Amino acid sequence: MNHQTYADKQVYKVLINAPIDTVWSELVNTASARPFFWNGTWDTPALEAGNPYRIASNQGKAVAVIGRIVEMNPPHRLVTTFRLTALPDPPSRVTYLLEEKDGGTEFCLITERVVAGSKSEKSMADGSRFIVDNFKRYVETGRVTFGARLMLAMYSLMAPLTPKAMRAENWPLDKAE
Repeated sequence: MNHQTYADKQVYKVLINAPIDTVWSELVNTASARPFFWNGTWDTPALEAGNPYRIASNQGKAVAVIGRIVEMNPPHRLVTTFRLTALPDPPSRVTYLLEEKDGGTEFCLITERVVAGSKSEKSMADGSRFIVDNFKRYVETGRVTFGARLMLAMYSLMAPLTPKAMRAENWPLDKAE
């Protein structure tokens, strides 16, 4: 039997200068690309507990993440399984917590059950910081950081080179674990 060793739970926090309902609405918006998710869009039958989801980009042609919504408690808590499609690692867990605090909203992104020493561990640590920093900036100003805008422009140019393993047809929603 293969026993996985998991990395420690990681918690990324930021205070966003906006009401909790605004922050929640931006987090769960399924209508448009989310620049803090690398211009990915939630793709799910409905953002409800039990449903599968994908984060699709490049006009839905690429899928970077696939998972299942474990818990949904608007506007305070969203818990999902989370698998990076470009990597062979098993799904982990991502929790988003929102709490009204100091006239704004404390936003926490928590990663758990990430295989220690895996490529997913490094990718999720870097990605979590990107999401938290750019989510704050986006909610407060309507734009992500300058560095993120440059990165997103580069990703757009590189879209034709997206690895075949990430193509949407390889990741139907029924593959969510």
